[in-house]
Amino acid sequence: MMERGRLLVVSHPAVLPVNQLVYAELAERGWRVDIVVPDHWEHEYGHITPEPLPALAACFHRLPIVFGHRPQRHLYRARPLHLLRQLRPDVLFLEQEPFSAVGLQWGLAAHRAGLPFGVQAAENLDRLLPLPVRMWRAWVLRHAAFVAARSETAASLVRRWGATGDVRLIPHHVPEWPVPSRTADAAFRVGFAGRLVPEKGLDILVDAIHRLGVGVELVIVGDGPLRSWLQEADLGGAGLRVLTGLGHDEMAGAYATMDVLVLPSRTTSTWAEQFGRVLVEALWCGVPVVGSDSGEIPWVIDITGGGLVFPENDAAALAVVLGELRANPGERTMLAERGRRAVRETFGVPAVADDLEEVLRLVAIARPG
Repeated sequence: MMERGRLLVVSHPAVLPVNQLVYAELAERGWRVDIVVPDHWEHEYGHITPEPLPALAACFHRLPIVFGHRPQRHLYRARPLHLLRQLRPDVLFLEQEPFSAVGLQWGLAAHRAGLPFGVQAAENLDRLLPLPVRMWRAWVLRHAAFVAARSETAASLVRRWGATGDVRLIPHHVPEWPVPSRTADAAFRVGFAGRLVPEKGLDILVDAIHRLGVGVELVIVGDGPLRSWLQEADLGGAGLRVLTGLGHDEMAGAYATMDVLVLPSRTTSTWAEQFGRVLVEALWCGVPVVGSDSGEIPWVIDITGGGLVFPENDAAALAVVLGELRANPGERTMLAERGRRAVRETFGVPAVADDLEEVLRLVAIARPG
């Protein structure tokens, strides 16, 4: 196969194979894809050892870092310029925010090497960052050839912050799992997947479930500091099942146990839901969704047509929505089918690879020399 181009990706999310799927798709299409990842990564639940997908194993570069638990503040203990000259990519994609330390570190090296580069943007709040961070964010956005915006809000923000390159909506992808068989149950099963932390609005979900009462089962997939509280919560006669320690490949089976997935996130002064990956994962598995109006949740639900939105922090409104879906299985089926079609078209791996490849080719063609 004729080589389409040479891409270098620098990405801490790519320590997980599931986050490499779009790059593997590009490699399948004929791109030479090298991926730089941290040689270790720490998160709130433990240590991650980076592993490549088989298609990317030969070009997977684990480099040492400092501050390995901070997505925006870690740095590589390496010489980026040396690696750029060694690998000779046509374009560099930094799967990091423009205000990240890695964005500046590798952006400076790419600029010095005369190599076009792009960054991702998922941030959806215009937070007041320290002056030095705002200065390097402005430099990165002024010199980036493109920005892969993960939402319309993120795209608007980077333009406001001074992006001069091609700002494209290139959303996160959903794994293309085999569609699981749905399991039947007499109870109406309301699911949640994610971190068990206050900003995810679990107290609102518990309150809504209590209002629904008997005949409902709350299915929780995840872990975090609120697990003990959740297991002791008064659910008004509803059942509770908590699943922890599931690998990403096991999530499709977990979604298949749900009649509806709820993401009741609440906005804080420093965070709003930037995507809600569980929404598109659930829809892929044929499960309709309900979400609060925090951050990008309404955007995801609107463009997929696969669910309903309620005002954040409003347990009574959530209970009404869930009660209506409980009483109307036909509506649940309609939402799930419509949502799955839209997810495939917008968030499927081939669709996201198409979006990324288009801008990569334009940038590579426009490269001087």
